[in-house]
Amino acid sequence: MSLIVPESVTWARIERLVRSANLAGLDDGEGGAVGFVGTYRGPQAGEGKKSVTVRLRFRDPERTLRREEVDPQMAALIEISKRELGAQVRCREATGAALRGESGR
Repeated sequence: MSLIVPESVTWARIERLVRSANLAGLDDGEGGAVGFVGTYRGPQAGEGKKSVTVRLRFRDPERTLRREEVDPQMAALIEISKRELGAQVRCREATGAALRGESGR
């Protein structure tokens, strides 16, 4: 997930926010549930902003999770990120309707 946030928002703050959200199925096993992928600064992010890409790993030890189970967790995290960090989400078609804020009509 890529979040466009004000330049002042640190990775530590983003990581704390994700961990404090207590998202169901977020797996903190080997390699961790939350990881920093990279930061982009440039015209597409906007002036005074940066895009921070976060890796999230959801897992159930008994079975494979379905998109329908993870999308609500991601939607909740997006809303928390908007509220707490002033974030916008950069997303692509493949990330799901819940991430784009669509109702899934």
